[in-house]
Amino acid sequence: MKNLRLALPLLILFFSASALAQETTINSGVEWQSLEEAQKKAKETGKKVLIFGYADWCTYCRKMRKETYPTEKVKESLDEGFIPVQINAESEEEVVFNGKKYKSYELARYLRLSSFPTHYFLDSEGKIIGAQPGFLPADVFSPLMDYVSEDKFGKVPFLEYLEGKGIVIE
Repeated sequence: MKNLRLALPLLILFFSASALAQETTINSGVEWQSLEEAQKKAKETGKKVLIFGYADWCTYCRKMRKETYPTEKVKESLDEGFIPVQINAESEEEVVFNGKKYKSYELARYLRLSSFPTHYFLDSEGKIIGAQPGFLPADVFSPLMDYVSEDKFGKVPFLEYLEGKGIVIE
């Protein structure tokens, strides 16, 4: 009986950890690029770079992968204006940003990535345009990407941009 009391919590912990591990590998349908490759392609194409800053344990990061990224509107906005990159803010994986090598967690610190998820928008020259923290549903994320890719950020208020496009966010 004593062994059963110990075994049950361990089994629950094991299955919970397995479920979490499966959740972090959700296929969002996005073809993520390395940051170095994305910046190279951005210079060639004039597209912007979108960095998805995440952590493996982040519930809302998984929700973005599962609910937001797979939608047609988001895929279209992403394909038209951006080269997508994902950075695990707690990883030791090496990344190259603007020609300089960082561990992923060092780049996250440099970017001041402190809440998850956070999306960073870079111009084709590697300059940070802006950042948007938090979970974003597709009906907000897609127009936000269009707003940035159309160079409206900093020139037209976002709500005014949405109005001009006839977009109503519920």
